Amino acid sequence: MKARIIYIAAATFLFTACDSKLDIEPTDQLTDVTVWQTPANANLFLNDIYNSLNPGPQSTVFTNVPSEISNDPLDNFSDNSISGPLAGIPSYVNFAPGAYGPSTPVFTPHWKNMYANIRKCNVFIENVGKSDFDDNTKKGMLAQARFLRAYYYKSLMDLYGGVPLITIPLNRTEQGDDIFYARNTYEECVAFIQKECEEAAADLPLKIAAKDAGRASKGAAWALEGEQLLYAGKWKDAAAVNGKIMNAGAGYDLYPDYGQLFLPANENNQEVIFDVQYAANVKGEIKEKYWNPVKVSDGGGWGAVNPTQDLVDDYEFLDGKTEAEGSAQFDPQHPYENRDKRFAASIIYDGAAWKSGIIYTRLGVANNPNELDEAGAGGKGRTGYFLKKMVDPAIVPGVSSGANAIIWRYAEVLLNYAEAQNEDAGPDATVYDAMNKVRARAGLPALPANLTQAQMRARIRRERRVELAFEGKRLFDLWRWKIAGEVFSKPLRAMKITGTGDHLTYQKINAGGGKITFDASKNYLMPIPQTVIAQNPKIVQNPNY
Repeated sequence: MKARIIYIAAATFLFTACDSKLDIEPTDQLTDVTVWQTPANANLFLNDIYNSLNPGPQSTVFTNVPSEISNDPLDNFSDNSISGPLAGIPSYVNFAPGAYGPSTPVFTPHWKNMYANIRKCNVFIENVGKSDFDDNTKKGMLAQARFLRAYYYKSLMDLYGGVPLITIPLNRTEQGDDIFYARNTYEECVAFIQKECEEAAADLPLKIAAKDAGRASKGAAWALEGEQLLYAGKWKDAAAVNGKIMNAGAGYDLYPDYGQLFLPANENNQEVIFDVQYAANVKGEIKEKYWNPVKVSDGGGWGAVNPTQDLVDDYEFLDGKTEAEGSAQFDPQHPYENRDKRFAASIIYDGAAWKSGIIYTRLGVANNPNELDEAGAGGKGRTGYFLKKMVDPAIVPGVSSGANAIIWRYAEVLLNYAEAQNEDAGPDATVYDAMNKVRARAGLPALPANLTQAQMRARIRRERRVELAFEGKRLFDLWRWKIAGEVFSKPLRAMKITGTGDHLTYQKINAGGGKITFDASKNYLMPIPQTVIAQNPKIVQNPNY
């Protein structure tokens, strides 16, 4: 898609009126008439819908890109990380203290943006549906649009629960107050996603040609459906759909190197099922500026994502146990050695080699802006850790890497299947197989035999956390498991390191500003913005906001 899709803004579809008797057809723009005359023209409209894909909701004007490539990704709204030493960050200023509501929503433009995208899909589906295009061409185009519409709906449902399901273009001039829809129930929305994805998958290709990278496939439709069913707790259906991806023969497999999986040089590899395509200096992003430590060998980052000690403690040692479980490979003088391979691939810790230097977060190193700021004030890191996963060491901070944002990959499908199958039928051999495949790449041993369903559930949840860390999944996992209240009741933790040379002392402390206020009576959903409520009298706010 980076090479071949030409993006066009919605504004180029002109609706013009002219007093002259001579109406001249523009030769450099597509009009509302010409755009639907040929499949090639209509595909330009479809490209614009792809161009609106969001890897995560957009928050405020300050973080004016989707969260998963911004300076405040969704993991900052969880126990995985804390926002770095910056002012005005929504996860720190609004979410953590519970200082948000209908008039101060965290994800201010998200509702408006998603419904604008949904309207584009509805316009496309209506016009292509009544066109005289070749049937096979039409089916493929409509299937892509229905998949994209389902994606945008799920993005709303993840935050707000049930939302109005609108499947036709709305026009206030023609329809008057009929444009105002009430919210559908969450269950109705889940059923809609399930139906749309199944029917779209029927007309989507099993494999995508290299020239069409970024377009929807059967696997993408099933991955969307399978994740939605998992989030809804429809275990049997979720296991079946994720199982279809595993058995489809589409060539999906784990990429051998976890750390290299997310870098631009390896994008569109065999693990990627669906991603948002970016291209440096065309449709780029500068997360290397946002996420790098405050000082690195070739410049400076914002240090905007500080992994917590809570997350670090969930990375097992190579004997398959954590420190809390009594791992024989845990050395209190060298706590970062002998870990799950994903740890060093995901997190920059004290003494870690990065770019052309060593990053120190310990106290006492002169002129070191990367050291822990125990008070959690501005200027330095809050936890003693920085983010490494998805950060390209070859990119100078501030330069666009053009790295794609992966939405679904095969490892997540394996974990989705394992969880759904365990909840539906218990820890059978297929659950073990899926889990152990993911663990093997991380250098970990197979899970112990004869785990109970509850024990397997705990192992699956830990595996999801470390495998999918910083991919925008953790917050929704905490919500759907209904454990956010318990998790957020405890302060998030940091690592304080003092001493010199080989005589270091490692002390786990409360992270500065690392306490999240959570009201279980309402905070499992976000508030619908008050502007939406004011515009549509049929919209009912989420409970207790």
